[in-house]
Amino acid sequence: MKAARKIPRMYKKVDVRRAAEVSGFLVTLDGKAIQTPAKVPLALPTEALAWGIATEWDAQTKHFEPHTMPLMKLATTTIDQVPTIRGTMTDSMLRCMQSDAACLRSDMHDIAAKEAARFDPLLAWLRDDVGLQLATTSSLHLSHPDEALPTARSLLGAADDWELSALDAVSGSCKSLVLALAVCRGRIGAAEACLAARVGEDHQIEEWGMVEAGHDLDEADLRVRVSAASAFLQLLRLTSE
Repeated sequence: MKAARKIPRMYKKVDVRRAAEVSGFLVTLDGKAIQTPAKVPLALPTEALAWGIATEWDAQTKHFEPHTMPLMKLATTTIDQVPTIRGTMTDSMLRCMQSDAACLRSDMHDIAAKEAARFDPLLAWLRDDVGLQLATTSSLHLSHPDEALPTARSLLGAADDWELSALDAVSGSCKSLVLALAVCRGRIGAAEACLAARVGEDHQIEEWGMVEAGHDLDEADLRVRVSAASAFLQLLRLTSE
């Protein structure tokens, strides 16, 4: 297989400035504003997020390493894709809820107890504070209350494009809309979300041991994805003084 061509770093200075022609903040490379893959300005809604993305660009060395730029990926996805695929993203997250990791429980007592400890408080919070009540089961058939689907759709519809990108990233990585909503609304942090998403796998590792270059890479990838989405949300909510 032919190795992917490496793109060299061709700039020296990374900076942030307020946009004049569009609303938001721009990341600049040697004074030139970055564009998205669709060739539109990468206009960020907060200066904090702009500096977060600027840091990713500044951290590149001789060649670009796209996997080290998760904030940039979330931002370009938001600008280039979300406005036209909101419906598809929403439907995907609603399907995820129908087999949510927080709701499908193991039929093995030890694992089920760990799942309950992680997920039951989140489901109670979701019911009492957010207004979304979901069911749990240890069988293959998960049936939520009738009002769950329209309630969840309304919650996702209320999210702006930037929040929806982060929700989609967490729900897809964790296989759980419950965890995505909990991270997005600050109920839990990225580390706790990852522990919850991996509770069954971690139990198996405790029993049978870790497969090197397998379990460990999966865990690292999950942490990067969820941590990036969590940081993305926090930077979105930081406004300049």
